[in-house]
Amino acid sequence: MKYGYIRISTKEQDTTRQMTALKRERILEENIFIDKISGREFSKREGWQLLLSKLIIGDIIVIKELDRLGRNMKEVSEQWDLISKKGVDIEILEQPMLNTTNKSKIEKELINPIIFHILTYIGEKTRENILKLQKEGYENLKIDAKGRKISTKKNKVVGRPNLQENLTVEQKRFIKAWIEKSIKLVDCIKATNLSKTTLYRIKKGLL
Repeated sequence: MKYGYIRISTKEQDTTRQMTALKRERILEENIFIDKISGREFSKREGWQLLLSKLIIGDIIVIKELDRLGRNMKEVSEQWDLISKKGVDIEILEQPMLNTTNKSKIEKELINPIIFHILTYIGEKTRENILKLQKEGYENLKIDAKGRKISTKKNKVVGRPNLQENLTVEQKRFIKAWIEKSIKLVDCIKATNLSKTTLYRIKKGLL
């Protein structure tokens, strides 16, 4: 039996691209398993676990890209080994040189792991470079008079909003009373729902 597997990182993303690619391989929709899950809940992939429970020797799993198996080299390696031990083959549409179908035992044991580790390494380096570029882009943003990063495209403040600027009138009133020692710190914390650290930073003008 040939099965398809789709994984997207959030529920907002669209599965159409992966679904279309798998259907071109003549995989029935009822044999395509999908996970729409965030990175934090990656270990809870119900679709993947259900697929694994159905597999028997000789089955084939088809995925569009190698990173559908995991978020990093360790996770991909673990799932790859798990599939191999079940006697199941895998086809990767974007990296066909990794396909294990119609390959000899020597090819599976020697050639594929080498290509696999190279591709996974390249993928991780690509993600690292993307994060590096994003960080450099953020650091190079213009700063306004209040020390905030400003997006040149949208002309908006980037990052978390300044807490002190978003205090309610009621919060400001209680903070002022605390600074003037009209009320105790514990009462100010309860009234404003702000932490002790945050209140002291506001008092020192650090926010």
